[in-house]
Amino acid sequence: MILQLILKQAGYLVPSETRVKVILKQRSLRIRMRQGAAMLLLILVAAGVALYDYAYLEGAMDNRPALISHRGVDDGNGVQNTIPALQKTAREKPDYVEMDIQETKDHQFVVMHDNNLEELAGVNRTVHELTLAELTALTVRENGYSAKIPSFDQYLTAAEKAHQRLLVEIKVSPQDSPQMMTNFIKRYQQRLLKNGDRIHSLSYPVVAALKKQAPRLFVSFILPYNISFPETPANAYTMEATTLNTAFIDQAHAKKQAVYAWTVNDSDVMQRLLLTEVDGIITDNLSDLKAVVAENNDHPSYATRLLIYSSQLAGFSGESEN
Repeated sequence: MILQLILKQAGYLVPSETRVKVILKQRSLRIRMRQGAAMLLLILVAAGVALYDYAYLEGAMDNRPALISHRGVDDGNGVQNTIPALQKTAREKPDYVEMDIQETKDHQFVVMHDNNLEELAGVNRTVHELTLAELTALTVRENGYSAKIPSFDQYLTAAEKAHQRLLVEIKVSPQDSPQMMTNFIKRYQQRLLKNGDRIHSLSYPVVAALKKQAPRLFVSFILPYNISFPETPANAYTMEATTLNTAFIDQAHAKKQAVYAWTVNDSDVMQRLLLTEVDGIITDNLSDLKAVVAENNDHPSYATRLLIYSSQLAGFSGESEN
């Protein structure tokens, strides 16, 4: 009231007291409305972020990676790359059993990882020095078990009977025949496609030959180190887990290529990888990996996931970790 009198004496046109109250009320209402709108927007954004993070941490937004048994064993339940171990492991229903093949002296294919037979068979000879018949007559021993070395045909047939898909590693040697890849494609392409089996190799010439001669086959290029992102026709990359990071995974996915991590036997690393978009995890301890997946998906610990998520944000997406 006093303010109005002063303004009138100064020659200003002053609204009535009622009008002043209306103006102040309207202004106050507009301020409250703007504050309310801002608060609502903040709440919606916070809720959206919280919902995304919760769903992410609980695994609701993650596709479960393929669970892959390395060399067809689980925690030493048999001799690597043998049929009895395959049959045991297949009962646990991994998505794939990873195994190794090599060319023999007579240009056949045998299931064996090591080039030299000394460690498993006690014979100081290489795979390429022996025929398929000589190799399959040998007994290999490991983890308190023994079994015969199988041909690839025998192993493939056993996998088909068990309805078990394979991730076939093609190992190479300077002694390989020039027609090795042509023979492999001719003999096995249709069976592998029918079974939904996949292939990977540390040899880029093998990867390139397969994608050129049998483009329908799914082929992954094995990389021991994450130095730089390669430009290849491969469908996927099998990356050694020590140097694998989210930047590599994102680059691969941008090019429609999958990423498998190997060989992951530590539960903490398994947990960390489950919080990325890695497409497959290769392990010697399939039952442990299944337990970690079950814990995350069926009985999740939010606090544990939050800790892992925070650690991931702090380091995993930047520099590589163990």
